[in-house]
Amino acid sequence: MDKIFECIDLKKELPFSDHDYIKFYGSLYNQESLKKELKLKEKIETIDLIAIAYQAYGTELFKKLDGVFSLTIYDKKENILYLVKDRVGLYPLYFYNHNQTLIFGSSLKDFYTIPAFTKKIDKNALALYLTYGYILQPYTIFEHTYKVKSGHFVAYDMKNNSWEQKAYWKLESCYAKEKTPLAENDVLESAEEILYSAVEKRIDPKQAIAASLSGGYDSSMVAALLTQKSSQKIDTFTIGFDEKEINEAHYAKKIASYLGTNHHEHYFSEADAIEIVPKLSLAYDEPFADYAATPTVLMSQLVKQNGFETLFVGDGGDEVFATADDVAQFDKLLNTPKAIKSSIYHILNSVNPLKIPLLKSYQNFPTKHYKLLQLLTATKVSHMVKAKPILFYDQEIKTLLKNENTKFKTTFDEIDFPEFAETVDQVIGSYFKTTMVDAELVKSFQAARYANISIKEPLLDLDLIQYMAGVSGNLKIKEGEKKYILKQIAHKYIPKNLLDRPKSGFAIPFSTWLKGPLKDLLYAHINEKRLNDDGLFDSKSVLKIRDAFYKGNESYKYKLWTLFLFQLWHDKVFSTLNDI
Repeated sequence: MDKIFECIDLKKELPFSDHDYIKFYGSLYNQESLKKELKLKEKIETIDLIAIAYQAYGTELFKKLDGVFSLTIYDKKENILYLVKDRVGLYPLYFYNHNQTLIFGSSLKDFYTIPAFTKKIDKNALALYLTYGYILQPYTIFEHTYKVKSGHFVAYDMKNNSWEQKAYWKLESCYAKEKTPLAENDVLESAEEILYSAVEKRIDPKQAIAASLSGGYDSSMVAALLTQKSSQKIDTFTIGFDEKEINEAHYAKKIASYLGTNHHEHYFSEADAIEIVPKLSLAYDEPFADYAATPTVLMSQLVKQNGFETLFVGDGGDEVFATADDVAQFDKLLNTPKAIKSSIYHILNSVNPLKIPLLKSYQNFPTKHYKLLQLLTATKVSHMVKAKPILFYDQEIKTLLKNENTKFKTTFDEIDFPEFAETVDQVIGSYFKTTMVDAELVKSFQAARYANISIKEPLLDLDLIQYMAGVSGNLKIKEGEKKYILKQIAHKYIPKNLLDRPKSGFAIPFSTWLKGPLKDLLYAHINEKRLNDDGLFDSKSVLKIRDAFYKGNESYKYKLWTLFLFQLWHDKVFSTLNDI
């Protein structure tokens, strides 16, 4: 895969000061319409098309591009470097600016090769990681290092060594108009047509097609449309587990059989865990605690081993078609009088669960108590969404990080839907701009990149996002049925009895593995000497979590996994153990 990477010593002459400079990393889906608009008839490479289009439109070009990409443009006349990321934000783009050095690129690991780059942990970013298990844009784990945000561009003034990050697209803009009533049949017909187009534009006729198939609606819908649109038989891949409560491989196998795909399934073993978990620090640019990353990395490797270059995935279905578990709860909270919420808050806030022996270690109660307080004081849906996925709460983080300040603004605080926006749209939109962009897409993209394949995400097509934003919430979730539109379309291609069941999610039995095959590895990275040598955490607090889990308190498994994944990443990046 191509990538972007440049290091510039700002004390010297720019390496491209005498010419314009463009680098493009990703896929552009509207090349033909751009060529037509520019009245270009001859065949032309993507990067040359972008160069011509930039000369015609300037930065307005960014709004015209339909695709998934990172893009850099140096405008010689203006002496400005533009760093641009696509609307959804699939392709990463980082930049570092410190001590007269500018580095930008599509992988943080490349930055390590530059002596001027200082690998210093940003405590605020570390606090974000502990809170959610991932780091929200524009922050990265390192000081002076940032992500270009989805739908944004950075304008870097090379003369004055200054930069500004600007939005050229915001998801909220899709919800800026009040809903126009649409008949259900019309919505189903239009959504299906857009889905067809979204899949078709991502098919490369020169490549064999592989698709992830979990057995749920999202991946099954993508696989079904691929079988319709492709002239060749497609291959599908599934990861299974021996644990019945989380295994869906047998469902995926039945769907693959019905669709007539070449199906591959692999049951994730303890041996896989021993092999894959240490690789997570190589696959991901930053510490990343989503436990589903482990089977995702394995699937990407299996796809590559079977000779495929591209994998179609079902990412985005929850956020575009609306799996919004919290809508009823959030609506109830929003409609509860402030006086009542305030009274409940003051009663709960007067209780400190950490000082009550039966509560401080029971079923993660202190964290749940903290989340409830945040929900009671939230005045926006985005702040309610912000509270739900918390792993470590503020006081825990301050203790772990030795009383470091952990209060700062994030994407959650910037989300701004119009007042008339329906609760369901605000819920899925808030998850879209945070968990999906900075966790789900990171998980898929960087696992694929590590295996040297690319991913295609038709459910995150721009036309589909914009169309579904205009669909009323009572059709997105109809009479309590989530993702109603997607399900009705899917039932045209796959029998309902093969799809309609509770979904367990792409999970792994990591608690069992932490107690078994991964225990020695965990103790090698989480022990008093290691923690004290690093100096990042209060070692007693970390060891308390570790020991409580191994004494049988399952409520600590997510926190321990989050700390474990950080230590694996940290020790790999900083090479502090002899066996790395």
